[in-house]
Amino acid sequence: MKVVIVGAGEVGLQIARQLTEEAKDVVIIERDPAQARRASVALDSIVLTGDATSLETLKSAGISRTDVFLAVTSIDEVNLISCFIVSSNFNVPIKIARVRSENYTKSEVFSSGKADIAYIINTEEEAANEILDIVEQGAASSIKIFERVNIQFRDYFVEAGSYFLGKAVKDIRIGLKEEFIIAGIVRAGELSIPDGEFIINEGDAIYIAADKRTFRRLSKIIGYKNDTLQKIAILGGTSIGVEVAEVLAAKGRSVMLIDKDYEHCKTLSEHLPEVLVINGEISDGHIVKEENLADYDAIICAAKNEELNILSGAYGKSIGIKRAVAVVETSSYLHLAQSIGIDSTVSPRFCALNSILKFIRKGSVSDVRSIFDGQAEAIEITLAADSTLVNVELKELKLPEDCRIIAVKRWRKNIIPKGNTVLYANDQVLFFVKRSSIAALEKLIS
Repeated sequence: MKVVIVGAGEVGLQIARQLTEEAKDVVIIERDPAQARRASVALDSIVLTGDATSLETLKSAGISRTDVFLAVTSIDEVNLISCFIVSSNFNVPIKIARVRSENYTKSEVFSSGKADIAYIINTEEEAANEILDIVEQGAASSIKIFERVNIQFRDYFVEAGSYFLGKAVKDIRIGLKEEFIIAGIVRAGELSIPDGEFIINEGDAIYIAADKRTFRRLSKIIGYKNDTLQKIAILGGTSIGVEVAEVLAAKGRSVMLIDKDYEHCKTLSEHLPEVLVINGEISDGHIVKEENLADYDAIICAAKNEELNILSGAYGKSIGIKRAVAVVETSSYLHLAQSIGIDSTVSPRFCALNSILKFIRKGSVSDVRSIFDGQAEAIEITLAADSTLVNVELKELKLPEDCRIIAVKRWRKNIIPKGNTVLYANDQVLFFVKRSSIAALEKLIS
């Protein structure tokens, strides 16, 4: 598969990195020379410095042989126009544009398909939706929900005194007598798919897969608390913060939105009549005292500055707020945020990556979620009758290295598989696979 990506910003780089490691043929077009050089150093891909609205640049990128065209710059108009030019002059099967303005995303031109753009993605909207999912589940951890297999994916930071500390993976499942699986473990920034002998250490982040009912029972043992979050403070009048505030207020939650820009707060007050809009910063003593900030159930830190989001979330927890959710982009900050008490992190670029991967793969693939800086993916597929995986016990399957089947849904029944589990046609199967083995898994399930 050949993919041309326009834009070498954070979103473009992450998508390119992921697809390159899956052995896709990736070409990047970036008009800023400094950004282009950065991409050339970071990636094993062809990077062209040029304008994606230029026919000559597109031809140099090999657009006539391209399967997927992704326009993901930070400028909506550049993304849309480049897609229009490709659509008018070349036969590229899939064209995807990143668009941030609701004026475009809600336009009939795009929703009706008249623009010949296969998919319009709004990274901020995707991030807001993930935050809303996290809040609905109590914000005790980051959460990824797979609707078809009815499985949730949650992470858990192992601290001193944790039930998991010092135990082997095989003994944890036996001891708890529940249907769940530890799919992955992050230690010192590296993700591993553990075998039964793997020992859990303090500071590990473990990824657990189970259904919602099982997580409720596990919460009593491992410290998850699925509290209903009624009073919610939001830091940052960004597009993410505003959308989350609007939806939560419409659901009857008590919402306070804090922003340091006075004029922007005046506009927000008019736009969000059900939300208490406060001009100031979370560290302002009078806000903490006068608004009883410590009594809030959760704080959602969605400012433009990710360092501010992490520190504000940690500060919120220190004064008594039960849960903290932070919007974080930089990969190295994800583990840091957990280690200082942030319960959940959301990355807009990974939200975008998940949506794009899901759309590109399509076919039997019904959902894709990138895990921990793209080091792994959870991929949900429907097994075809002629699949080589059908009618074979799991222990006999020759899966790629660092690949595991973590859940199966058959009719209405959820199954956490064991070695003697047999897969059948039309089963919904959830794989957990490290990035280095994705290409091999794609061959197996294609």
